[in-house]
Amino acid sequence: MDESSDLQWRQGWLAVGLPPAPVVAVSAIVGFFLYLTWQMDEYEEQLRRRTQAGLWVLLVLGAVALVLLGSHALVDAGGRVAVPVSWRWGGGYGGSSGDDGGGASPWAVAAVVAVLLVLASHKPSFQMFRPPWHYK
Repeated sequence: MDESSDLQWRQGWLAVGLPPAPVVAVSAIVGFFLYLTWQMDEYEEQLRRRTQAGLWVLLVLGAVALVLLGSHALVDAGGRVAVPVSWRWGGGYGGSSGDDGGGASPWAVAAVVAVLLVLASHKPSFQMFRPPWHYK
């Protein structure tokens, strides 16, 4: 290759120059939005992995807490399993026979009814007992 052809090629390339400013601006904007889309996809993937890991941690901690509370409540100072009196056959609430100590507080019943009424008032088509194939 001689120097004249190399010089002509360089002059031809330099003669073209840079693209017009609007083309550069639109290309920069499109590139920026593509970069943002890629970043959001990475963020969503990382968020999904962290959420899943957090749920596993909560599940394990919940199971450990249940085991610790159960062992604390059911094991006496001597290391033996101590079943509460209310759980034994024939043992009533507080040891009295005939009364199981059951029943709900009237305030608890009122609270449950109030919550159900609030839930029903926020759902205008509250139909609890319709089969699923009737819903549209």
